[in-house]
Amino acid sequence: MDPSPLAPGSTGSASSAGPLPPLPDWVLWLQAGFTALVAVLFVALLLQTRQQGSKIQELQQRLQGLENSRALERTTGLEDQLRNAVERLQALERDSSRLDVLQAETDALSAQLRQLGRAPAAAGTPSAAPVPERGGSEAGLPGSSIAPAEPAGPTPQGGPAQP
Repeated sequence: MDPSPLAPGSTGSASSAGPLPPLPDWVLWLQAGFTALVAVLFVALLLQTRQQGSKIQELQQRLQGLENSRALERTTGLEDQLRNAVERLQALERDSSRLDVLQAETDALSAQLRQLGRAPAAAGTPSAAPVPERGGSEAGLPGSSIAPAEPAGPTPQGGPAQP
C-alpha cells in the first residue's frame, strides 16, 4: 500500500502543515535596503531622463537657430544677387533705349545723305531742252555729238567753287 500524501509522516508534499519559521532580522533589512535602492534608482533615472529631455530641447532650439541664421544668410545672398541682376537689367534697358535713339539718328542721317546724293546728281544731268554745240549743229539731230557734262565736284560749304 502506498502511503497517502496527507498522512502524518509522509514526504510526498512540499508544503507542510506547520507555520514557516520566522525570517532573521537581516533578511528584513535586506528587503528594505533593496526597496530603497530601487526607489532611489527610479528617482535617479527619472531625473536623468528629464535632464536629457531638457538638453535635447535646448540642442533642438540651437539647431533651429543655426538653420534660421543659415537660411537668413542664404536669403540675404539671394536678395543681393537679385538686386544686382535688377541693376544690370536696368542698365541694359537704358543702353538699349540709347541704342534705339542712336539707330533712329543713324537712319535719319542716312536718309539725309541719300537726299543730298540725289540732289547734286539731279542738278548735274542734262536738261530736257537740247543745248546747241559750238559748231552750229543741234544736239537733238542724228549724227550730232553732245559734249559730256562736267561732273559736279565737291563744293566747299562756303559757297560755289572758285576757279
